[in-house]
Amino acid sequence: SEMTVGRVPEKADLVIPVGTVSGIHARIENKEGSLFVTDLDSTNGTYINEKRVPPGATASVPPGSLLTFGDTHLAIFRVSKLEKVLKTETETETEPESEETADVEEAAAPQPETAS
Repeated sequence: SEMTVGRVPEKADLVIPVGTVSGIHARIENKEGSLFVTDLDSTNGTYINEKRVPPGATASVPPGSLLTFGDTHLAIFRVSKLEKVLKTETETETEPESEETADVEEAAAPQPETAS
């Protein structure tokens, strides 16, 4: 399954209303359980863990990566969340926001130190 990411609702499946996101920015594909992102010659780039995907190129997205669309940290997605969206494409627009905040808290929680 695949979905497009962009700023223009008529063209993109996942709409990010941020100025640095192109009208149609990138395509995300789920092939055999692996996630791939293709930068569709966007103006400000697509990044996997802050590493830019060359314009027009397709790159694999390792589990747990951060995907950034454009040059802003407003459009960052945890890959686990995107996989859920791709599996339940029909529910994309009604996804509860609490899920996202839980993801963020989990990522920000300090790891307990192990005594050596």
